[in-house]
Amino acid sequence: MKKKILMVLLAAAMAMSAGACGKEAQKDSSGGAQADGKQSTAEADKVDYQAEECVKLGDYLAMEISLPNDYKVTEEQIEDYANNMAQYSAQPSYKDTNKKKVEEGDIVNIDYEGKKDGMAFDGGTDTGFHLEIGSNTFIDGFEEGLIGKKVGQTVDLDLTFPENYQSAELAGQAVVFTVKINKIVKEDPDAKFELTDEYVKKNFNVDTVDDYKKQVKDYLEELNKNNKTTDTRQAVINKLQEVCEVNLPNELLEARTSDYVVQFTNNNCTDGTTLADYLSKNYNGMTEEDFRENITNEMRTSLTTELILEAIAKKEGIELDEDAFADYVKQQMEVYAYEKEEDFYKANGVDAAAGEAYERKVFVCNRALDKVVENAKVAYGVEPKEAE
Repeated sequence: MKKKILMVLLAAAMAMSAGACGKEAQKDSSGGAQADGKQSTAEADKVDYQAEECVKLGDYLAMEISLPNDYKVTEEQIEDYANNMAQYSAQPSYKDTNKKKVEEGDIVNIDYEGKKDGMAFDGGTDTGFHLEIGSNTFIDGFEEGLIGKKVGQTVDLDLTFPENYQSAELAGQAVVFTVKINKIVKEDPDAKFELTDEYVKKNFNVDTVDDYKKQVKDYLEELNKNNKTTDTRQAVINKLQEVCEVNLPNELLEARTSDYVVQFTNNNCTDGTTLADYLSKNYNGMTEEDFRENITNEMRTSLTTELILEAIAKKEGIELDEDAFADYVKQQMEVYAYEKEEDFYKANGVDAAAGEAYERKVFVCNRALDKVVENAKVAYGVEPKEAE
């Protein structure tokens, strides 16, 4: 697949919905599919179930897990990351040539100052700038005006900014650039990059290399912290699937798959585009049949986890805290830039009611996962034992 179509997010949002095991109508702590008083049109929300009838729970509060990563930041990692990032941001190194006359394709080292009505304007002045003639880095006429000029020469270029220039103050305005041609250079492929105080001060807004490496260390530690959380929760989920038995009804799987296909179509197939056309164009010629098969396989894995966590929530008496849920929704809306709750919910279901039920399920199941993670015995920096 060109893009990943469905993903189970472990820390804050997992794909959750109603299902089918047993005939009794569901009355769970998530608030149900009609928490806002509106009827959901999602097929999965119409299926009655009891999660505990679908799942045989193992000893989920005494699981032993090992992860090979110790999530500690080493000096070697700091050095490697600091140098790689700095070199990525570095400008090419140049060496002088003996050329005296500027031609198309030359790289010239210049000082320049731009003036409008005799006054220098912001962003129009620089020294020691390397400009490749013909790169169209500057406005029309600038680079062409240097062709044929000699090293050491200073020229005045009477130019006009384009009407659609990004700065309203300069768009369409006549200006004069005074340019001194310092030398003609070429890239030096043999030059060795050196990380200096001057370089990090110019490129990373810090005073010294030590300050820069401290920033890198803080970043890597935060990255490792987040990875540790994500990896631990994934490992716990994997272990839950080992110690618990799930009887996943076909009715639930088919309904969830159908709902996702509808949601995917609503979100992506606009302006008369069909699902078949969209998949063919954006997923390397994928057919609707292949698409549905992929979704079904991912839904099977997702629903297995969901039903386990629902059953744990039921057994542990974990219920929806309305105030905490409201804070969660507010946070998610800020992260994904939604102004209205209805729009946020619509993005997570076939309609707003289904989306709200989904988010309530997400919240409760993640609280169940929190409890399992807190009780798991996790060894870091230890290779998992080979499966018997």
